[in-house]
Amino acid sequence: MKKLVILILVFTGIFLPVQLVRANVLMKWEDVASMQINRTSGGTHTFNENDGIEAFVIQKVIEWINTASPVKETSELVDKKTPIAVLKINMKNGDVAIVEPAYDCHVQKQTKFCTLADGDVILTRNNQKIRLKSVELFDWLLTGWKHESTTPPQDTKEMMVNDILMLLLGPEIDKAVSDYYSEYLTETPLVYPYQVEIVNVERVGGFRTFHFIITLETTPVVGPHISVGKDRLTFEIAPTISPGQIKLKKFEHLETHELPPHWQDIIKRKAR
Repeated sequence: MKKLVILILVFTGIFLPVQLVRANVLMKWEDVASMQINRTSGGTHTFNENDGIEAFVIQKVIEWINTASPVKETSELVDKKTPIAVLKINMKNGDVAIVEPAYDCHVQKQTKFCTLADGDVILTRNNQKIRLKSVELFDWLLTGWKHESTTPPQDTKEMMVNDILMLLLGPEIDKAVSDYYSEYLTETPLVYPYQVEIVNVERVGGFRTFHFIITLETTPVVGPHISVGKDRLTFEIAPTISPGQIKLKKFEHLETHELPPHWQDIIKRKAR
């Protein structure tokens, strides 16, 4: 029995840390409050999640991290050289993640030489380091961030029609979300128009009939835009529907997002 316990402890000590590091790589862009990039040669920029344009940059960077491939290191990851650039990701729960370019080092005639490892980055999170392969993120850390546009994109008729539609559907979306989450949270989540995505639209009855089925996905939030989940709503829109010509046909809860510790007190029970 004693030998079995020792074997279990050895297995846990050797293999579990690797699994934990890999599991911790996944991040949600909705949980990020801001990102700050700094170059040792000068230059810095901060991207904030409450800025609509900069939020897209945050979403892109987090997607690169989540889709990056782990790179097996032959030796322990240590601070081998002052990085040429450092990205600090500030989470809404107070945690901080660091991303920096990776270096390969070797010793020649008792002198250590370190060079940038093309396409590799080091992610430090929860006091653990992992090396990842992401050419896009590597290039962005070196120069790409300087070219991110801070000018709002040109408005279009399609964008305006989309925003008008979200405003008109807003009360129905709010009611559906409120009805669902009232069973699980003491605080009613909010849904902002820019957090609603049109998944599908179909016209019922043929060309130029005014009977539609529209499917939306939304990410409700509480407090400082802390996401509580992801939901899919299907509405029927037709002049024969009264009152309001809008009817909720289906509500699907797709994801439940974990709240930070200081927001745990609003949970009544876990969502299905």
